This record gives sequence, structure tokens and C-alpha cells, in this order.
Amino acid sequence: MYDKICKKCGTKLSDFYRTYMLGCPECYSAFEREILLALKKIQGANIHTGKMPKIANIDRELLSEYERLIKEKEDAALDGRFSRIKELSAQLVELSEELKRRGLL
Repeated sequence: MYDKICKKCGTKLSDFYRTYMLGCPECYSAFEREILLALKKIQGANIHTGKMPKIANIDRELLSEYERLIKEKEDAALDGRFSRIKELSAQLVELSEELKRRGLL
């Protein structure tokens, strides 16, 4: 079992068990059964579910809006639209205060 070798890159199954790293994409096929067993043992499941940052949807929306306003302000500056820059600056100050209260800035 430990002497299985990936035909594409030459990685040995024993290398995987030692480092938990594979040599190439073909290793996933070559060691599929063993990888699934190892993942289940290590993580408690053999599928990757991913993780979402612990941030509320409204916080994401506020951060997105903040980034959009910064970009719009930069564009206004490049175009010389000074009254728009003033409006955007006021909006950014207000939004940045809210983001600071939420611990996001």
C-alpha cells in the first residue's frame, strides 16, 4: 500500500503520509482512496466545505460600498470633478466612522 507511486510525477504514497502534500494533480487520482481516508481521519470528513469569514452580510455590504466610494472618488479626481470629490469625501467619512464602530477599519 505505501509503495504506490504516481506515474506522472513519481511521488510516493509514503511521501504523502509523511508531508500530507502531493506532487501533481495526477496524484489525486493515483492516491484517491488513501487521500479520502486520510482527510476523513484528519478533518472528520472527506470533503472540503470551505470557511466563510465571520462577518455579517451588512458588514460585507458596507465594506463593498466603502471600496466603491473610494474608487469613485479616485475617478472623480482624475476627471477634475471637484464638487463630486467633496460629496464623496463626506460620504466616506460617515461610512468610515460606522466601519470603525463595527471594528472593520
